[in-house]
Amino acid sequence: MPENEKVKARRVDFIDRIWGFFTSLRLVIILLLVLSLLSVVGTVIEQNKPLQEYYRFFRPETVELFLKLGLLDMYHSWWFTSCLALLALNVIACTMERYPSIMKGLKTANVVLDEKLEAGLKDPAKIKYHLPAETVEKRVTELVKKIFPAGPIVTETQDARHFFYEKGRYTRLSFLLTHLSILIIFIGAIGGSIFGFKGYVNINEGSTISTIQTRKGENKALNFGVRCNSFNADYYETGAPKDYRSDLSVIRDGKEVLRQTIRVNDPLSYEGITFYQSSFGALPDNVTLEIRGKNDASHGTVVAPVGKQVDIPGSGIRIEVADYREHFHFPDGSEAGTAIGVNIFRPGAEPEGVWIYEAYPEKNNHWGYSFKVKGVKLQKYTGLQVNKDPGVWLVWTGCIMLVVGIMLAFFTSHKKLWIRIGKDRKGRVELTAGGMANKNKYAFSSEVARLFDSFREVS
Repeated sequence: MPENEKVKARRVDFIDRIWGFFTSLRLVIILLLVLSLLSVVGTVIEQNKPLQEYYRFFRPETVELFLKLGLLDMYHSWWFTSCLALLALNVIACTMERYPSIMKGLKTANVVLDEKLEAGLKDPAKIKYHLPAETVEKRVTELVKKIFPAGPIVTETQDARHFFYEKGRYTRLSFLLTHLSILIIFIGAIGGSIFGFKGYVNINEGSTISTIQTRKGENKALNFGVRCNSFNADYYETGAPKDYRSDLSVIRDGKEVLRQTIRVNDPLSYEGITFYQSSFGALPDNVTLEIRGKNDASHGTVVAPVGKQVDIPGSGIRIEVADYREHFHFPDGSEAGTAIGVNIFRPGAEPEGVWIYEAYPEKNNHWGYSFKVKGVKLQKYTGLQVNKDPGVWLVWTGCIMLVVGIMLAFFTSHKKLWIRIGKDRKGRVELTAGGMANKNKYAFSSEVARLFDSFREVS
């Protein structure tokens, strides 16, 4: 074989292997198993929650690991999107692979029941009548209408009349409809991921926000404001929350344009942006700290508002309350209880952050000063998940198409029936009939058998 033909053959073989990989059932099974496993992980680890929610239940190191692996927003991670892209390519390849056979099945079959076609039918019926051919034809066609309402294609040959009935021809397109619906769902999901956003925001009672923070850490400005008029929660006797709700108002140009009380699974939507009730809690409005210096000398009590620097009397040092953790963990994993994150500003030095523990004052010694938490004034807030997904209608359209395609695939089939009415060698009227279906063949054969029994009763 010449060298150029060998190169061409290797190239064709490589393309066939790639094509075989994308059309293989093994790839489908592996991708579905991986996606199922990832979906389980995404169910166990709640997605798109505010970071402070994760810090309540996991150690900081665990949260950082989840962030690096993309497990807190896994449905938008590159590896989850890659799995979906592979599955989409598999769907496209399988559709192209089966397209020729599907279109061939849509073409009108041989409408004449000749000897070759008769040999290919399963259990064809042959019935002889002592009636005129016109009478047999009239009675038989009336019986067939009960199964095949559409009129037949009638063909006359030299020695017989042929009747071809067909039902459910376009049900063969259920395969294409199902695969197309999956692709539309993927397109909608990817479009929502690219052109939409998911974020969260905490709103204190009586406060108004006009920006949110996305999962990527970006600040997204809204064209309107959202005010939390009030927040209320009901609890069981065990202390577990039974119901929590937020009374929200949408503010546009200084006016209230929409007001709604939201609950879990009962969100507020405005201009394509949806606000879901996600969480609730309390954040400090200010923290009262008792400060002592060397030799246990008192520097008094300081009330430090969150986010504002205040002086420690007689020290030249300023402090700022920057963070609050209701359930903090020590590096060894043990529970530390409530902890206050404080930034300390010393003259001539870079600002440094420390944790002040309410339950462990002996651990609160820093640069010769000891801090003791005397009180924390908390303010209730409502936690909202904010979504904008312009691809949601494509996803819903794809879901509807998928349901229709599955219903067509499982409960309908392409049925064909041939009838030939002629005469045998003795001049008697002879009817030959047979049928076939592309799916649920046993049920169709039983239906055809009952039809043939009714044909025999004609005489």
